[in-house]
Amino acid sequence: MVGENVSHYRILDPLGAGGMGVVYAAEDVKLARRVALKFLPHDRAHDAQTTERFLREARTASALNHPNICTIYEVDEHQGHPFIAMELLEGRTLASKIDGRPLDIGLLLRLAGQLAKALDAAHTRGILHRDIKPANIFVTEREQAKILDFGLAKSALRGSGHTQSATMIETGFLTTAQGMALGTVAYMSPEQARGEELDARSDLFSFGLVLYEMATGQQTFQGATTAVVFDAILNREPQAPMELNANVPLALERLIARAIEKDRTRRFESAHDMRAALEELRRERESSSSGRVAVAAASKGPSGSHWPSAAVTVATPASRPQTQAPAAPAAPVAGEPAPATAARSMALRTFAFVAGAGVVVAALYMGYRAGSLTAILPAVGPAPAAAGPAAAPEPLETIPSPVEYAVAPTPAPASVPPTSVPPASAPPAGAVVPPAPKAAAKPPAAPAAVPAPGAAVAVADDGAATLFKTAQAKIDAHLLDQALDDLKRAVTSYANSPTAPAAQLLIGQVYEQQNRLDDAQAAYIELRSHYSTSPAAADATYLLAELVLRGKRPDRESAARSLYGEVADQFPTSGRAPLALSKKATLEDKAKIRTLDPDLQTSVPASLVTYRMLVGAYPSSPQAEPAYEKLAERYEDVRQFALAAGAFEQLATRFPMNRRDAAWRAGELYEDKVKDPTRARAAYALVPASSPHYRDAQKKLH
Repeated sequence: MVGENVSHYRILDPLGAGGMGVVYAAEDVKLARRVALKFLPHDRAHDAQTTERFLREARTASALNHPNICTIYEVDEHQGHPFIAMELLEGRTLASKIDGRPLDIGLLLRLAGQLAKALDAAHTRGILHRDIKPANIFVTEREQAKILDFGLAKSALRGSGHTQSATMIETGFLTTAQGMALGTVAYMSPEQARGEELDARSDLFSFGLVLYEMATGQQTFQGATTAVVFDAILNREPQAPMELNANVPLALERLIARAIEKDRTRRFESAHDMRAALEELRRERESSSSGRVAVAAASKGPSGSHWPSAAVTVATPASRPQTQAPAAPAAPVAGEPAPATAARSMALRTFAFVAGAGVVVAALYMGYRAGSLTAILPAVGPAPAAAGPAAAPEPLETIPSPVEYAVAPTPAPASVPPTSVPPASAPPAGAVVPPAPKAAAKPPAAPAAVPAPGAAVAVADDGAATLFKTAQAKIDAHLLDQALDDLKRAVTSYANSPTAPAAQLLIGQVYEQQNRLDDAQAAYIELRSHYSTSPAAADATYLLAELVLRGKRPDRESAARSLYGEVADQFPTSGRAPLALSKKATLEDKAKIRTLDPDLQTSVPASLVTYRMLVGAYPSSPQAEPAYEKLAERYEDVRQFALAAGAFEQLATRFPMNRRDAAWRAGELYEDKVKDPTRARAAYALVPASSPHYRDAQKKLH
């Protein structure tokens, strides 16, 4: 048909074809605008049931004027074939956009809010869609959602006789149309599957299934046959969204659970209520609050009762009066604050730029290691905890807040420090000999690395640095989407700037704060690829290991161990290195990994070698104190008592105020196991007066 004239339309290009129609791009020669023309397939053009559905779509959709519903211009006939002229949309269907992968949560909430508005508008006019599914939702290039295909729609204001008839027509069509049965059956409500009378809550169930798929990338109810899918819809509870996508906020999971309740009396009462809950969730997330969506308790039914969010209730405003709702406003632009918080956001933005001009460079760089942990925690509830280490060997350093990363010139790669300091005289094999105080873990010569905690840092004077500082101010004002835009510009426009690695790292940390963990991992991987010698790469590798460990991949612990090892091997001068070694050893202990110790020439716990490396290279680090104790205990496990006593003695010498009673334990080992009274006396002499064994040690000395 390309090139033909149909009424006052000129056919330009085919756009697609399906069981219910063939669509072409066309030009309206009267109004000089591009439109879409939908024709019935030739083999079904004379089928009365199909023609009725086709015309019903035109009549129903043309009665609705809403920015999130595809606009119908007219219905006409050409050579005995009916066609619909409608709005030409550029983009793709939601099904194509999902394509087996979850959507970004921010985009999901924006689209969901628009779809809820469209359903609210349709339901207010007494129209039920009855075929809400990703294939019937279009997402434009500007990320505007449009509901399509009202071919199964009916008026909710008509009698039950019509309702039953329409339902039977629909069910018969869906179960006999080859190739599309499961595509629609999978989104039917339980009452729809049973052929019962429908109301607006049926559309809300289907909408909930769409939200589930947007959040997880998977259909809620799956099966090889229609019967299997029906059974799942009627009797089965789907897998929790957070088990499929750790980025799903608890509040969103709970909202989905309520929408897909099998008992319609437990669902949202109206699209208006569901829309309000979605908008509240979106506002909470965009304002970077703690993610609490406080509400009156919602009833807990079978759907989602075993999900992680089962104890969380979703905000449910009181039902509106039975009056027609005003026209819904257009969906907000991505990144724009919600109306209720616009004034507050503007005030924060103004304050940040005015007050931050003089102090942001110095103030925001402070506390690199002592920053607020809450600043980096996900904004909408924690991700489900994966099985991690049973216990850390010490209180470990928290992840730095996004605003605390210091920008420094990119250094050359550092060489790996020795795992132990050569002794002055030959000690027993495997001994950890305390290095000379001045030369303790002396790093190889290299350009400046990551600044010391709390140190003031000079930022390169270029466009990237300006964008970086602006982004930090926006982060401080909770304008995270705007900060991301600045950071991405810094990386793309100034890729060779010394500030670019820091900007890329901060992108990942902001994603973490937004609970967009997949995006955060991608940002860290990109940093490791493009800026592999930057100090920021050490942070990216460490933070990537942390995310991997929180994830659900079956090999997460071995992958995290490997990444922690990379931090120590490739970035030995980084402040992350001793921390990474400590966590690596903890995971090795948990997995009960053993290795051949080249010093002892025997099989030992792998953590023994890692702890020995830690105390040899970083003997004065905070992680060294518990590492000495762990090392001594591992030596005891393999019956290397002299080495165990030596490790306790070094712990007592380097950390005399330790609460591990290291000197007393060293003395006991020297006395009872090693049978060396001289070294035992030396160890007992180190027992501090604060030790509960101080008097016992004094008796042994006299």
